[in-house]
This record gives sequence, C-alpha cells and structure tokens, in this order.
Amino acid sequence: MSEIDSVRLSNWSTCEDVIRSYIVRRICACYSLINISGGDVNQQMTPRERVMTALSLGRPDRVPWVEAYVHPTLANQILGRTVTPAPGVRVVYELHEKLCLDNISYDFHAPLYAEIDQRGDLMLVRAPWLKTWEDLDKLQKWLPDNSVDSFYEGAKEYLKHKGDYAAICCLKIGVANTYNSMGYEDFIYKLTDEPEFIVACFEVWGEWCARVIERINNMDFDIAFVAEDIAFQQGPMVVPAQYEKYIFLFCKKMFAKIAKPSIYHSDGNYTALFDYILQYGVKGLANLEPPCTDIFKVKQTYGKKACLVGNIDLHHTLTRGTPEETITEVKEKLERVGEGGGYIIASANGLTSYCKPDNVMAMNDAILKYGFLG
Repeated sequence: MSEIDSVRLSNWSTCEDVIRSYIVRRICACYSLINISGGDVNQQMTPRERVMTALSLGRPDRVPWVEAYVHPTLANQILGRTVTPAPGVRVVYELHEKLCLDNISYDFHAPLYAEIDQRGDLMLVRAPWLKTWEDLDKLQKWLPDNSVDSFYEGAKEYLKHKGDYAAICCLKIGVANTYNSMGYEDFIYKLTDEPEFIVACFEVWGEWCARVIERINNMDFDIAFVAEDIAFQQGPMVVPAQYEKYIFLFCKKMFAKIAKPSIYHSDGNYTALFDYILQYGVKGLANLEPPCTDIFKVKQTYGKKACLVGNIDLHHTLTRGTPEETITEVKEKLERVGEGGGYIIASANGLTSYCKPDNVMAMNDAILKYGFLG
C-alpha cells in the first residue's frame, strides 16, 4: 500500500479515486500504451511521437508534458530515494517511474565568464569579468575545449537509454552569455555606445556554440531547446530597434546552423519579439511565463504559427499553491490551449527545487485525467 499512499489520500475524495489515478498513472507513465477513458482502450503514441506531433502543430493522442529540467532535490523527493544525475543530465531517467513526462534532457550551456554565486536553483553573477577587449581575448582562451570527442561522451552515454522518449538538447547561442558575463547595465550602455564590442562578444560565444551545434546535429537528439532570456515581466530587455539591428541578425545566423527542430525559451514577457523569433524557423515558443504572458491570447494569435510550450505558474501554483489549485490550472490549460493540438504542457521554466512534490504529482495526475484528446 506504500506506493498508493504516496499519492496522498487527503487530496482525493475517495479511495476509489486514488486507486484509479494510481492505475492510470502507472500504465501510462511506464508503458505509454493505452488510454483508459470512458471504458475505451486505444493504442497510443510513444512519448517521442506525442511530442513531435504537437511540435509540428499536429493533434497528438494526449497533450505531451516536457520539462527542460527537473531539479535533483525535487526529483529525489518524488522518487523517495536519492538519484545523482551525471554532469549535463537535466532530467533523470528514473523520474519516468513516477511521472508521465515525455522527454529526457541534456544540457550543453556554455559557462558564464564571471564569478558565480550558486544558490539552489539560482545562479547569481557576483562579479562579471567581460568588460574590455582584453577580457574578450582572455575569454577565448578560458572557454572549455569543445572540439574534442570527450566533451560529448556524457551526452552519448545518456542517449543510449533514451528509449521512446523525446531527447532534448539544451543550448545557448551567445546572447545571454554576453550580457550575464558583462553585467546587464554595462551591456545596455555598450549596446548604445560601443555596439561593435557587443557584436564581437556575440561572435566569440557564437563560435563556441556553433561547434556544439555541429556535433548535436549528428547525435540522437530530437529537439534543440535554445534558452536565451531576452525579456523582463514588463517586456523585452532591449528596444525593438536594437534587437533587430544586433540581436536578431546574430540569432538568425545561429539558428540557421541548427538541423534539429528547435524551441525558443525566454523568461518574462517576450511576445513583442515573437514575429522576429519565428523568422529563426523555430517550431515552439517556451515557457510563456504567467501572469505576464496571456497564453490564451497567444493561442489566438500565434497558435497556428508555432507550438506553445509551458505556462504553468511557478510564482504560486506549483511552488506555494495547493494540489487542488494545481489541478484547476492544469485542467484549464489542457482544455483551452491543448484542444486541437500544438500545445506542450510544462512549467513556466522548469521544475525547481522549491516546487511542492504534491503539486507536481497533482499536475501529473491532471494530465493523465484531462490531457487525452480523444
């Protein structure tokens, strides 16, 4: 009875509900073979098929669930045991024992050229080092050598066990690396006063990232997840004219190197930049942070142009809310955004260490209960 107890009996009105949820979750999460709905038993897609169908604006059997990362602390709480991920692994395989996640995820982010203060999920820049042309020369020598085969061995080993899951490769292409290594204020000043320095920094980071892209193009990844934060909750970090003149042209060149279907991620409200970003050829827009991003309006405007990814609240619902609140939000997003396809449900960034395990399990159960499209 211990596994059933973990579903938390207090969150359900009757024991029958608990047992039914447990059975459905175990069948779907472990095998992804059948859907029990209204007495009908139907052949279902594999997790990879589900994700790729939604990403292509198709209508999958169930709205897929994808997370770019799940913090190890949270993963261990959900699993009830300690699993230590290898370097680069963002989603441990073992989570599929408990969750109906449809993906695995590996990280190829370039390191920041700065003194870093790591506080749990938060990586804070204590002292940026990229200030001068001399610093830029030092950066090129400081970056890890990603031209050697050993740099990719961890990813190759991870992919050996991908099974039927969608394998996501997490990348950056140089914009966020530049402003984080420089300090946002200096970045904005130099973008106006010394734009040639900003462009040169982009090119150095871009050269490093291009070598990663060349390798992952020939690896068994299914999707490139490009995380380039470019917005605050109030809107873009830079004015559209600067974005178009400097950032847009660089990003378009970098995305052209990616042979895998791609998803673009930014925190904040970057809807004002969607028309630029779609010109990169991306298939998906993530993670559509609420409440500053109204996903229902985005669905109306862009739902036929790109797959929408995310929007489950991390400010309250998953982190401070209740299982009941989680179920309510997940159900609404599944029904209003997922109908017709072209939606991948996910948190508004990733499953952080401060997400409540009970709420993540409630999200899982709501997806299995309300996510099948029939």
